[in-house]
Amino acid sequence: MSRSKRDGLSLVEVLVILAILFILIGLMLPATRRVGEAAARMQCMNSLKQLMLALHSYKSTGITTVHPAPGRLDARDREAFPPGCIGTGTVPEERLSWMVALLPFLEQGSAYQKFDIEKGYAENLPAAKSAIKLFHCPSANEAGTDNLVTNYVAMSGIGPTAAGQAAGAAGNGFMGYDRKTSSEMIKDGTSNTIALMETRSGLGPWAHGGASNVRGFDPADQPWCGDQRPFEGHSNGINAAMADGSVRFIRSSVDPKTLAAAITIAGGESIDLD
Repeated sequence: MSRSKRDGLSLVEVLVILAILFILIGLMLPATRRVGEAAARMQCMNSLKQLMLALHSYKSTGITTVHPAPGRLDARDREAFPPGCIGTGTVPEERLSWMVALLPFLEQGSAYQKFDIEKGYAENLPAAKSAIKLFHCPSANEAGTDNLVTNYVAMSGIGPTAAGQAAGAAGNGFMGYDRKTSSEMIKDGTSNTIALMETRSGLGPWAHGGASNVRGFDPADQPWCGDQRPFEGHSNGINAAMADGSVRFIRSSVDPKTLAAAITIAGGESIDLD
């Protein structure tokens, strides 16, 4: 009597198939991560682009319902970017940030209406709890959570105290706490001047005035880019928005002196960020 044919796979055959599948998955994971990171980097660049478009819309519109303490915007301010802080308060941290001023230009009118821009951050805390996805880098751990921090900061110039300097001071950058910057003040050219950079260290609420979203650059604090360093964004570098509205990727290998030259608005330096 002949034996019946055996159906199914042996244990050895199953183990071989599983081993092949695990190898294939191991080969695919790095490629998947690279694709995911590339997509996140592009989304981050798009967010910075939208922020710059909003900054230029603010400047060209000359909105008069948003004004810095203690004065109001007048005709002389209508071709200027917003200052780093708005609202009331004796120190920047008691006031609202420039990101609040941009809300009407980011299709966030309902969020903007919750703020009383005649008051400071503490008085606007309920409104400040609005989560604005655009202010987060999708690669950051905070993205997609209810944390209200921002990964994007406006560059105030060279040194930790640059944000508090008056207009015309040496080493000034794109934005200060109280000073307003016009395109004409950017003597180095808007396409050669960095306006916004991304970071994952020292994060703070997007609506909060102060270092949460306005910072200086210290060329001596090296490395300038990386884990737990002043600036960090993506693998081997960060995205940065130029004052003309363009966005570019800056590698972590860029010389800090070159980066400092790109951050100042009237240093007269020639730069090459490639």
